[in-house]
Amino acid sequence: MKTAARNLPNAFGLVVQLLIVSILATPSQSSPSVRRLWSVGPLTKSEPVMGISLGPNGATTTAPHVDSQTSSIFAATRSIAFVGDRIVLASMIGMQRSEGTKVPLLVYKLLSLDVKSGAVKDTREMLVYSSLEIFEADEDHIIVSGQKLFRLTPDLNDDGSLDVKGNVHNISPDGSTLGNATYPGFQLIDTRTFRTRPVTDSAGVEASVNSKGYLTDNVLWTRAYPEELSFATYVDASGQHLLYHGKCGGMPRFLTDDLFLETGCKNPLIIDLHGNLIRALSPKGSSSYAGVSQDGKRFALQVRNSTNAERFVIYSLDTGEPLVEVVPKEKADEQSWTAFSPDGSLFVVGSPLKLTLYRLP
Repeated sequence: MKTAARNLPNAFGLVVQLLIVSILATPSQSSPSVRRLWSVGPLTKSEPVMGISLGPNGATTTAPHVDSQTSSIFAATRSIAFVGDRIVLASMIGMQRSEGTKVPLLVYKLLSLDVKSGAVKDTREMLVYSSLEIFEADEDHIIVSGQKLFRLTPDLNDDGSLDVKGNVHNISPDGSTLGNATYPGFQLIDTRTFRTRPVTDSAGVEASVNSKGYLTDNVLWTRAYPEELSFATYVDASGQHLLYHGKCGGMPRFLTDDLFLETGCKNPLIIDLHGNLIRALSPKGSSSYAGVSQDGKRFALQVRNSTNAERFVIYSLDTGEPLVEVVPKEKADEQSWTAFSPDGSLFVVGSPLKLTLYRLP
């Protein structure tokens, strides 16, 4: 007994050392992770559908399923936005025939959700001929683009509108400027005042806009570079500027006023407005753009691996390093809806079937 008693301190010390080693060797204790704040849904009634989804891998036929409204990569970042203490989304809920028109109108339901709880606070219906798109303008307003532009408060009340000739499909990363292709010509629209500024009288189709111009991936330089397949051209008031040409590319997206992401490559490229390559990313799978925070600190890519499972990788724009991953529980046809809070601390993922808010580390 005396011998055992003398050995107790040494045994206790060994156990403590093993515990410390075990804790230090456990990555989950120190690695950052997302925190789910809430999940809500279904938010609107969905109908069974069967159709064709268009994605980076081409057209795919979908079996009969409940419509999640996630079959479009284009709509994934234009269907939901943060505004003040709310999250606003636009869900297509049906069609309605209008007297004197042959084409039925689409009925969209706007829903304003409380950020803290996910509870629906306000709703509003809008009729459009094609899609209804939502953009985060500033902390107090969103822009809704349909038959015309509406500037709405968090509780979905009007605070200005503008009839536009053309198509508004993009907003600058800082929320200050919309792009409007007027066919021919292109103009920029201030999101606060709705004042317009012409950029060019020539025809142009934009992939993304900043506060002074737009990016296009149209093939404009094939004579100069006959062996290249992709181009990124910046157009502002001073003219056209070729910033990228290569064997891969497509759908460039501004991350800040001065940096854009070339998503159509296996290793997406971050390039500045002088055409300099800042860095190349290495996502493990095919990727597509999934949003950027207004403060220009974080951006997201949707990444699919060989099993076609969807996940979202959040990157630091300063370092280009992945910070954390978010894996939706609800399956998307092509890409779940996503949006960052202005400071990049919150990330909302999902669809009208199920929407989940995460706090990022």
